[in-house]
Amino acid sequence: MGKKHSGSSFDAFLKEEALLEDATTVALKRVIAWQIAEEMKVQQITKTELAKRMHTSRIALNRLLD
Repeated sequence: MGKKHSGSSFDAFLKEEALLEDATTVALKRVIAWQIAEEMKVQQITKTELAKRMHTSRIALNRLLD
């Protein structure tokens, strides 16, 4: 049987369309936000408490995590 996939990779497509860097940045941000949210669950802390520990506002923290 032939190749399972034909054509370029999705990464190659994004690179051709000058979207790879932006897509990678968004993906990394989502992973980091997810990891922080999971750790907040483990430690049983709220966004307000995390903001206090980070010496920032909850609004700034929301911008970071959303």
